[in-house]
Amino acid sequence: MQKFCAILLTFASAAALAASAFAQNEPVVIYDQNTPIESIRAQGVTMERLDDGALSIANGLENPWPGVHFTGDWNLAAYSTIEVTLESTCDKEFTLFFRMDSKGTDPDTLEGAITERLDVPPREKKIWKITLPKSLNTDVRQKLFAMRGKPGGIKTDGYSVDAGAKYNHRELVAFRPFVVQNGEGNSWKLISIVALPDPSAGSEEYLSWGPDKFFPMVNQFGQFMHKDWPGKTHSLDELRAQIKIEDADLDANQPTEFNEYGGWKNGPQLEATGSFRTEKIDGVWYFVDPLGNLFWSNGVDCVGHMNAITPVSDREFYFCDAIPTRPDPDNELSQFLGTSSSSVNNYYVGYGEFYQFNFAASNLYMKFGDDWVAKEKELIKRRLRSWGLNTIGNWSDMNVVYYAKVPYTATVNSSSRKIEGSSGYWGKFVDPFDPGFKPSVVNSLKHNSRTVEDPYCIGYFVDNEISWGGAGSLSRAALSSPADQPVKQAYIAWLQEKYETIDKFNAAWDVDVASWDVLASEPFETPKNDAANADSDAFYTVICEKYFEVIVDVIREHAPGKLYLGCRFAWTNDLAKVAAQKYCDVVSYNFYQREVGSYKPVEGVDKPVIIGEFHFGALDRGMFHTGLGPCKDQNERAQAYESYVKSALGNPWIIGAHWFQYGDQAVTGRFDGENYQIGLVDVCDRPYEETIDAVRRVGYNMYQIRQETAKRN
Repeated sequence: MQKFCAILLTFASAAALAASAFAQNEPVVIYDQNTPIESIRAQGVTMERLDDGALSIANGLENPWPGVHFTGDWNLAAYSTIEVTLESTCDKEFTLFFRMDSKGTDPDTLEGAITERLDVPPREKKIWKITLPKSLNTDVRQKLFAMRGKPGGIKTDGYSVDAGAKYNHRELVAFRPFVVQNGEGNSWKLISIVALPDPSAGSEEYLSWGPDKFFPMVNQFGQFMHKDWPGKTHSLDELRAQIKIEDADLDANQPTEFNEYGGWKNGPQLEATGSFRTEKIDGVWYFVDPLGNLFWSNGVDCVGHMNAITPVSDREFYFCDAIPTRPDPDNELSQFLGTSSSSVNNYYVGYGEFYQFNFAASNLYMKFGDDWVAKEKELIKRRLRSWGLNTIGNWSDMNVVYYAKVPYTATVNSSSRKIEGSSGYWGKFVDPFDPGFKPSVVNSLKHNSRTVEDPYCIGYFVDNEISWGGAGSLSRAALSSPADQPVKQAYIAWLQEKYETIDKFNAAWDVDVASWDVLASEPFETPKNDAANADSDAFYTVICEKYFEVIVDVIREHAPGKLYLGCRFAWTNDLAKVAAQKYCDVVSYNFYQREVGSYKPVEGVDKPVIIGEFHFGALDRGMFHTGLGPCKDQNERAQAYESYVKSALGNPWIIGAHWFQYGDQAVTGRFDGENYQIGLVDVCDRPYEETIDAVRRVGYNMYQIRQETAKRN
């Protein structure tokens, strides 16, 4: 009874403190060493309060979303940040999801909840700062679609009614840190969860405006109209004044360690072959440039003026009158209005043809005049060298690439039949057994024919962020596909060779299939048992190796001397990684996390790695979404960039990292709704000074930093 009363008193004290904090806008504690462990709900985990007050948590292997739940009643209207402090106690990096539920959250659709992602490095204590969205007028919010971030920092799925539409931070009732079950036993210590007050609370009056006052919301330069910030362009004079300012900056800042390729001219001299290659020196991987100098690929993606294209159809009222949303011969900016019918995700999927406007190109035209294309190319060439960047990455303007004479990676795609039973964010997985698979890669490479003889071409990424699923998933997808699916036919032939008779197959898989022909003739759902799982995994490796083997053969035959840089893994598993490491010259990952120093390849295969994408963003410069690496402001963003690239330079396997992307996305979103503040330059072509300073600090010294890695190895 005394213990029960003590718990009640603790609850009462915590409630009183919370009420006091709300009233004075002081930090509000969601969890710390004083939180009664009896008030915390465990879901698929074991938890223990340690002597230092931390909550030790280890997830089991049964529940699909193991985690802990904190419930209560919080009004965080005057709060801007949730600060989460935790420490990993396991040897592998894992992803922790942090969900916040408001009153009335639907447990099935999760309407009323928002979820943030925290990438947790192994054996490290860290503090994450999660930005809370702010209230936005409901009528305005419902009119904002085809954009993943809305004013106030609201993150959505980008459709007409966003998944978090019912979220209300005035009525929060639960905080739920959890992991997605991946068959591994993650463990961690939760130290504290604290809500921090918003110093700007009440200053953004436009969030309460109704539609009549809120729209239009985008000015002639593609910027949000209702807010000001350092570096915002207010007039044509300001836009053009940046030319002289930047000219002086670029002339005054130049790296001293680069040769003409951006290789380490003062480093070791190796054999000059006229092409890029890879070598491991003193336990550390490098590229070697055509002159025989060590080369670390410090790059940026999407170089050019195609980053801030935004659909305008059905959203004409977003934009000021200066922006043409339909062809207008009297408006000179109509040359930057075009049409598209391509969208993989979001509102415009299946829409048909829609109009879109290119704000980046329009601003360059207003900045430089009729010869803006030539002046942009020259400016980019000067910028990259001055910033200490030596590589142009994926999806860049090839006219800029060839002019700049900067090393670059080229993009090749496969486009043959897909595995019908598969699924994925960007679409179904390609069928590498399809007779059209190899020709599709050959044809794509032929469209890049100029790259084959170009010494500045490092090599080829083939495909991007394709959906490898879990181990065995593509084998299961093959059997669930139609009878004429080539990979299905190959899998059944593999099963026939292993089991010989259908009776032996039935006995092993514990199924009742009349014949091999019946198995082949209709979609089949693979059971989940030891034999079926083992076969699914084994043939999954066959599929993966077939995919990589065909591609590397194409590159060796049609682009000898160029490197195969992999498929830019985003979602993958160890079986796919091993297959990639077997065939690729360099394995590529799109790593959106805070650091990559802890990366190690799958045991047994030693291949270098290149990071195809990473970025960080903030909401202090008029944009609505941070992208996948949220930061508090531009200073934190610059620090995050510097830490990330230094961690890559400090990893002996990583031989390059490419920032995604050169310019900010449009504030109203691209074809799939992404509207991220992720550029090195803003929509008006103005560099983000804080980030560029960090880019230079790392870029100018990257070979010295890399040498420190060699000394540690």
